[in-house]
Amino acid sequence: MGFGEVSDRAWDNAETRYRTPMQSHLWARAYAATLAKGEIDVVIVGDPSAPRALAAFAKSVSGTGRWTLLGAEDLWESVEVAAQDAEAEEVLVRQLARSSRPLRFGHYPANSSFLQAMTRAARGKALFVRHAVPGRALPRILLGPQWCAPESQLSSRRRSDLRRMGRLASGAGKVSYEIISPGCAEVDSLVLEAFAVEEKNWKGRSGTAMASDAAKGAFYKEYARLAADAGILRLCFLRIDGAPAAMQFAVECYNAFWLLKIGYDETYRRCSPGSLLMRETISYAATKGIAAYEFLGREADWTKLWTTEARPIVNARLYPYNASGAWTLLADTGELAMRRLGTRFSRTPPDASA
Repeated sequence: MGFGEVSDRAWDNAETRYRTPMQSHLWARAYAATLAKGEIDVVIVGDPSAPRALAAFAKSVSGTGRWTLLGAEDLWESVEVAAQDAEAEEVLVRQLARSSRPLRFGHYPANSSFLQAMTRAARGKALFVRHAVPGRALPRILLGPQWCAPESQLSSRRRSDLRRMGRLASGAGKVSYEIISPGCAEVDSLVLEAFAVEEKNWKGRSGTAMASDAAKGAFYKEYARLAADAGILRLCFLRIDGAPAAMQFAVECYNAFWLLKIGYDETYRRCSPGSLLMRETISYAATKGIAAYEFLGREADWTKLWTTEARPIVNARLYPYNASGAWTLLADTGELAMRRLGTRFSRTPPDASA
């Protein structure tokens, strides 16, 4: 089914046991408007006006024979399929297993019921491959009243570090925090300000900042407009004498606070403005009674300062037993070998939370 054939309301009616922003029509609309290189194919179980399960794929930027869950690879987000229950999930995976197209699912929680169901459904029809991804991902804090004062949940050493950072920040100028739910009129200027902050550190030098990547930048600008219109966008800043020292690009939905992008101005690195802003937004979420604070992305040293809860992930791909599947498997095997070789010589970037 084509993307335009599924209404926004129907998209979000595909209730799932675990809902994320990447499963919403806002994400899909932003992707269709910016990153999609062609048609988007939506696989639906049940009535299209109220699907019981849903998965949307776009032609992969890495090859014409591949179809990938929206943003699962080019944006490196965990874009899980939506399924109302185990029965709907079983029907969905059977449909996917019968596909004549190679499918990519990006990185998935290793214990996902979808992966188990997909493995069963693929037998005799396609090769379903799961590669373990080093480390863990999708760190999160399960919030409660105790997190209204986040430092109370940290070690004494870490609490001392935060106090020291706060003193350094105050010594540099007047410190202020903003957690903004922008309207349509102001969202573009605030997003550009957030982009500019992110570029003022290693991301800018490496060309991975949103301001340096035209395609990804366009996606996040469009997504910000849609999320602002829906009232879920949160643009957060720590300012020193009015100048932004750290930022967060987040959304608040499905009873969680989701961090999509973070950044800091390296000028203020000594006071670790990213950590100070993190403390503020965790407190904000807990005080509002939000259930979870989702860091997304990979687990890193800076996320471990706040939580040790994260999940093992695997990279999942489906290769049908046909010429397209065989050719794509061969190409992907070579690509994976080259990536592993390149990883040996890659450098770990500085602490992103500073």
